[in-house]
Amino acid sequence: MHDKYVTKGLVAISVSLDEPDDRGKAEKFLVEKKATFTNLWLDEPQDFWLKKFDISGPPCVYVFDRRGKWTAFKTEGAKDVSYAEIEKLVVKLLAE
Repeated sequence: MHDKYVTKGLVAISVSLDEPDDRGKAEKFLVEKKATFTNLWLDEPQDFWLKKFDISGPPCVYVFDRRGKWTAFKTEGAKDVSYAEIEKLVVKLLAE
């Protein structure tokens, strides 16, 4: 999605919640996915980010509009984040 919409103003950032010992696996995944955008590592304890971001665990996607208002797409149990739904919102926001 980043490559597809970067020229229209999309900025993508990933935040890894992986344990420090698992960073190699996370980096390999990002390289395989050609994640050429900014990739950050959160080193806070799990209980901190679960509460702070009001999530049960990854993945979670936040989409911010040009004014900083956000919409969160969270997993609920086995339900995956709908990337088609996210892309639909991104297209709408980029057109504003």
